[in-house]
Amino acid sequence: MSPGAANAGSVGAISPAAPGRHVVRPSLRAKLLGLGSIFGKSFRDSRQTAIALGLVFAVVVLATAAQIAEQFESVAARVRFAGELQGLPPIFQGMLGEPIAIERLGGFLSWRILNFLPVVLGIWCVVALSGTLAAEIGRGSMDLLATATISRARIAFQKLAGYLVALAVATGILVVGLAVAFAAFAKLPGDAVGLEAILAHSVWLYVAILVPGAFAFALAPVVGRSQALSAGAIVLFASFVINGFADSVSAFDRVRGLSYFAITADHRPLAGRYDWPSIALAGGVAAALFIVGLMAFARRDLLPATGGRIRVPSIGLWLRGPFTRALGERLPAALAWGLGLGLFGLITATSADQFVESLGRIPEVVAMVRAFFPNEDILSTGGFLQLSFFSQAILAITLAAGGFVAGWASDEGERRLELILGAPVARAQWALRSGAAVLVAIAIMTVVMAIGVAIGASTQTGDVAGPVTGLAVLGLYGMALAGIGLAVGGLVRPGLAAPVTIILGLGFYLLDLIGSILDLPDALLDLALNRHLGRPILGVYDPAGMALCAALAVGGVVLCAIGMRRRDIGR
Repeated sequence: MSPGAANAGSVGAISPAAPGRHVVRPSLRAKLLGLGSIFGKSFRDSRQTAIALGLVFAVVVLATAAQIAEQFESVAARVRFAGELQGLPPIFQGMLGEPIAIERLGGFLSWRILNFLPVVLGIWCVVALSGTLAAEIGRGSMDLLATATISRARIAFQKLAGYLVALAVATGILVVGLAVAFAAFAKLPGDAVGLEAILAHSVWLYVAILVPGAFAFALAPVVGRSQALSAGAIVLFASFVINGFADSVSAFDRVRGLSYFAITADHRPLAGRYDWPSIALAGGVAAALFIVGLMAFARRDLLPATGGRIRVPSIGLWLRGPFTRALGERLPAALAWGLGLGLFGLITATSADQFVESLGRIPEVVAMVRAFFPNEDILSTGGFLQLSFFSQAILAITLAAGGFVAGWASDEGERRLELILGAPVARAQWALRSGAAVLVAIAIMTVVMAIGVAIGASTQTGDVAGPVTGLAVLGLYGMALAGIGLAVGGLVRPGLAAPVTIILGLGFYLLDLIGSILDLPDALLDLALNRHLGRPILGVYDPAGMALCAALAVGGVVLCAIGMRRRDIGR
């Protein structure tokens, strides 16, 4: 055989058009596992988180139902307990959700557990959907996908569908947990709930979780992941707080119709209430936002969105070293988070006098407040901000810290760090300076937030400096979470830095919240870092907790530098 014949045969053997050769398409099972399908890959990326979250909250539902069945063994005891809770003034009912038929097991679970789930799972939704497309564009992998014979709109739709199915899996696991809880612990008359009501309630959960994520998804192709994440988080927390305090604060009552929590408040099937038109409205808004996001992605260039970024001055302000460069990249997100939280705090603070006046009219309520908080002045601007702003701001600070850490990690994850270290810059020096920039970005966000709160508090009676100074503890807490994330990113790998930051912050919050419901031992509850912040807006500080936060922040940056010296880049 001649060389030419051999070459011809080899070419024919690999030619797609050769006889007997055909393309083997992945099976349905392979596609669901993420092979040969954009949808499958997107679902695979989210399925472990979905299963974990579904199992965690299914266990919480089961544990709460078991506790209620054990503690209230008679109808009279349950009715007496429900009467005490329903007797709380609206300002305190708002923090827990509207108590609807809580003398029954379904109503109590809906009020105490499920009403807050859209906030916790909504955080996951905002984080996931703000980066579904933007993260792929930032890594450059979207360029490779776009070379295939598939439209951009179809790429975006399949990636979105993968997450929607993952969220359905998490919701389905929770449905199973609810069904088991009612089958095992519905002991008293009126406790039994059918599968139809459980499924109807899960529809509300699914839609309420999706709305802020859809908002972030629509914005991400235009403004980028960080700004979209902050906007989605503000929509989430603002809607929750507006609905909770609209009955007590006139400023919130005027914008109640903008809160999707308020719009769907009458759809609580486990408590016997149905309002399908409100679910259709909220679902329609989410669907419209998804369509906007798909169209925006399909019509723009495959470049990282730069909406809101600050232009580099001719003097090279952000090019003077690793610190200024990292701070320049974090600054737009810091300002966006600070402005959003500051606006939220401003609106909340301007309602403080009305809060104090409404509670002061009821001597019994004043006596109850004094009994719960004997050494703090809850009936003040600081007291109202501590109750209505601080707990929600902790969750927002967690997300912001995770976003800043993710930006820091992207230098290595997107291979820019290899180019940076080609200059005469030591690894440890880069880690120390870029990590410090993350902490400074959190400080800037805190200052901007405090300015908004100060403007609102200045319009009310009482002290302004005390509540504003207390907000510094929020910034310190965010730095502590960021320090832990930076340490993990430096010692292990950058891809874990942001997830660890966010998961740890949410874990602390949920341990404090759910642990109190389940009456867990104090030794276990004290593992939550947010329990060691005191009540700083009221002037009650926890020096040991603040020292711990500072140590975690500074120590995390140092450990990050040590880790960067000892491991390979790009792991």
